Amino acid sequence: MRENILPFSQPQLYGFLGHAYVLGALQDDERCMDWFYTNYVQLHITQQYIELGEYRLDFYPDLLIIFGNVPWLDYHRTDKEMLTRMNINIRDFIIDHINRGFYFFSYIDEFYIPNTLCYQFRHMTHDLLVSGYNLDKQTYTVAGFNKDRAFSIREISFEEFETAYNSPTTHNYISMFRKADNYEQTKYDLKNGLFDFDLGVMMESLTEYLHGINSSRRMGLYRNLEPGVYGMKVYEALQHYFKLLAEEKIALDVRPLHLLWEHKKFMVQRIRYLQQHGYLNADSSTLQGYEKMERIALKLRNLLLKYFFTTLPALLDKIDVGLAELHTTEKIVLNQLLDELCVHNSIERTALDKRVVTVYTSEPASIS
Repeated sequence: MRENILPFSQPQLYGFLGHAYVLGALQDDERCMDWFYTNYVQLHITQQYIELGEYRLDFYPDLLIIFGNVPWLDYHRTDKEMLTRMNINIRDFIIDHINRGFYFFSYIDEFYIPNTLCYQFRHMTHDLLVSGYNLDKQTYTVAGFNKDRAFSIREISFEEFETAYNSPTTHNYISMFRKADNYEQTKYDLKNGLFDFDLGVMMESLTEYLHGINSSRRMGLYRNLEPGVYGMKVYEALQHYFKLLAEEKIALDVRPLHLLWEHKKFMVQRIRYLQQHGYLNADSSTLQGYEKMERIALKLRNLLLKYFFTTLPALLDKIDVGLAELHTTEKIVLNQLLDELCVHNSIERTALDKRVVTVYTSEPASIS
């Protein structure tokens, strides 16, 4: 085979590449979207990043654990050192995995990757996805951010990739994943394959988001509680971030407002999904409510981009006002959405709130 390029489309979410890579590989298969609409509800900023002076807003669970928890992915992981010890040629390794349907994900030094912000400018470790190859042109098809800070799918040479791959990086692990296609063969052995939309889990997540509940409690069997700011409490945290930015006490980062916009955009798509599948009335005004929030969030992100070039203090004031408006609007519309979902699906709203708030805010039992 002289060329093999796996299916990969422009992802709906791309603020952080881990989410973009998973969505780009799976979103064109409608069966896979049941998992995404069940998830991608909660937002969080970990305390660890706040202490480092970085208000990194992200979906929860975040991209650091997302690959291994998507039921539609057959996921493998190793590291560069292991391949080196086994004297495995990285080009042969990538081509073999692509021929078996695996996307290849690794950390590289962007100094050597053309059309990136760091190309021939500074050394920086970043992640890169390889989704195909062409032996005649000696190129890989890759996905990542380009020099214009846009997510793009493009080609780089084998030589460029291998120079960047073999250069020192702060992370050395590599991942391979492919879409699970045969549910009957995989559901027992690999625990992946079919995942049906779960209205109850989604509504519990919406309730956690509304009340700012720490959703990492759900992962308690596998991970310790992850302190931080969750749900709608992120609005207050972001307003504090912009106060620090105005006082020049913190670095500018566009990603939090980009992620906030992506969250509203995905909520719009989620509501349409709920309407199309009979979980929500087709005439629900919550769709218009979240469409309005999507427009506001996009405007705020663009104001921050403008501030990046002008540093006009008035722009930060507008962002602060916009965040307050978003917070007020979302609290009203999200309560309405939960009420309508409960009525339409014969669920008691009081019982839902009580169950979620009590379980996930109570202290764990102790044995004395």
